[in-house]
Amino acid sequence: MNLLLAVKASLSRQLSFSARAATGVLMAAMLMSTGCRNLQHASTQAGHLLIIGGGLDNDLRPVFERFLALASKPGAARIVIATTAITSVKDRSDEEIDKTEALRAWAPEVPVDLIRRSHSTAQTVAAFDRATGIFFTGGKQESIAVRYRPGGRETPEWLALKRLLGRGGVIAGGSAGTAMMGERMLLDGGNADSLNDTSRPGQVPRMGQGMAFLPWAITDSHFFERDRVARLVVALENSGRRLGLGVGEDAAVEVDLASGVITGVTGSDSLLIDMAAMKRSGQTRSNVWARLIRQGDRLSLPKRLHSALPAAAAQPAGPINVVCFAFPGQNRQLGLWRVFMGASRPGSGAWRSRFEGWRIVAWPDGRGEVIFEVSPAP
Repeated sequence: MNLLLAVKASLSRQLSFSARAATGVLMAAMLMSTGCRNLQHASTQAGHLLIIGGGLDNDLRPVFERFLALASKPGAARIVIATTAITSVKDRSDEEIDKTEALRAWAPEVPVDLIRRSHSTAQTVAAFDRATGIFFTGGKQESIAVRYRPGGRETPEWLALKRLLGRGGVIAGGSAGTAMMGERMLLDGGNADSLNDTSRPGQVPRMGQGMAFLPWAITDSHFFERDRVARLVVALENSGRRLGLGVGEDAAVEVDLASGVITGVTGSDSLLIDMAAMKRSGQTRSNVWARLIRQGDRLSLPKRLHSALPAAAAQPAGPINVVCFAFPGQNRQLGLWRVFMGASRPGSGAWRSRFEGWRIVAWPDGRGEVIFEVSPAP
């Protein structure tokens, strides 16, 4: 009890947002409550998550090798491909064939089962209980939660997934399979609409109950390619969560649930967003921190959640590095990543870019992380 009181006091001091006074106390309380639950989860969970941003190429060795290695930890590997998120029969068939053949190419001896949304509870539970690793494909993340955890309720299928983690297995997901990982998940909404959500505060981006495998953060997929940083910032603000994890295409992050340590798996980067010191002025969200998660990087999410941020470095004076690009094209897909990559280098100055209806300015914190602000733009 004394430990919980100490954690609550620490989180109250460290995690409160400096948003408008009318909501500040409520948001701080939400963060404090979430943080305490998260710290408890850190000592009771087991298994691993492999969070993949989407667009997974079948020749991406680090992802497939790590997935199969994690699936082999409890014993002889047995894989389930879950296409629950896919609503189109043709798309489901194509994805089933694609991922089955990919896994058999990487590990011909490993059995691979298929589970669809239409499978009965008995069939699904039996497959999940046999599995050591499950891969959730892309599609609509809402379909996964509606089928296996409707309204946040414990179903036999969801309990079977938790048993898989409990025996040291791995749950992997790409695209929709990434978005569903947290207690709360993003469903839809654009950056500009999220920043300008004045008529229905808290409704954009749209969020719902996730699968609650990852207790420390909200996840988002296709992150750099679809420039999703502003909507993730607003989603974290609306939900009272401190940490967000944006995973790019062909990028993957491994999570050890027993320790809460995340590890970058691929050469493509992901981004951890920290809202502990966020300031709100009108529709501008500033003093948001971020850290690129690169291949081999390791970071403890529970430790981050109950650690204070250092004093923020002011935006550097002098010329600003402007990242310009045309719509559409590969340059657009790299624009947001270039902002964070540039701003993560100490002494590199401020970086700015403008997207469809919004803009970002970012600069180094001096320790390898980034401080940034997002705001609407005409």
